[in-house]
Amino acid sequence: MFDSRRCKQCGDCVAACPSGALIRDSSGDLVYRRELCRLCGACAEACPEQARRLVGRWVTVDELVLEIERDEPFFRRSGGGVTLGGGEPTFQPAFALDLLKACQKRGINTAMETSGYAPWPVISELSGYLDYILFDIKHIDPIQHKRLTGVSNLRILNNLGKLCRVHSRLVIRYPLIPGCNDGEADILAMARYVERLGVEQVEVLPYHRYGEVKYEMLGRKYRLAGLAIPNPEMVTRACDLIRSQGLDCEAVH
Repeated sequence: MFDSRRCKQCGDCVAACPSGALIRDSSGDLVYRRELCRLCGACAEACPEQARRLVGRWVTVDELVLEIERDEPFFRRSGGGVTLGGGEPTFQPAFALDLLKACQKRGINTAMETSGYAPWPVISELSGYLDYILFDIKHIDPIQHKRLTGVSNLRILNNLGKLCRVHSRLVIRYPLIPGCNDGEADILAMARYVERLGVEQVEVLPYHRYGEVKYEMLGRKYRLAGLAIPNPEMVTRACDLIRSQGLDCEAVH
């Protein structure tokens, strides 16, 4: 990640970069060419201001289980467990499967947050080691879904239908995003769809801006910059609409 507020434009990172991902342009400003970056971390080590840094680290399943076990007394007391979030856990299916197996072997409750956009065999295999599945629906309409996310939701909805036949502890999560899926017709269409599948519980996740700083540090454009956060009345209205279709619903902040 890159924190422009810390950078003093000293150029130490340019000298340290072995792949030419960091250069100075004709005006002398530092330019990061992401496509050339090997994620070696040499620039982060060379930066005297810690403006550049690697976030995250490689771990094995055994290493991660050891970390989980340190917190076991807390979630045993609370009735909680381990939730695979992301990102998208199904993008690392082998690792996710081995971790879930290790948790269940130790009697640790397991859950997974997923967009549902993965091959069915992956989701099917993981579901066998999950106590709970938190399944995102961003939009029911396939055209609007593709406009907003870049992909159709047909695979997602097909996976959801299959999951409903094999897994009983399924919670739908609906990210409430102003101007994207907060219309009454959008919310009711989602609620009616999942009610027909036999799903009973929906959680509304009001849009937030926590990701803006991360996008800035990654040098990526944040397309929802400046979008208003849903006010309490909007969230209550969404929950009421969902409940009107016979579903349990609560807002999760």
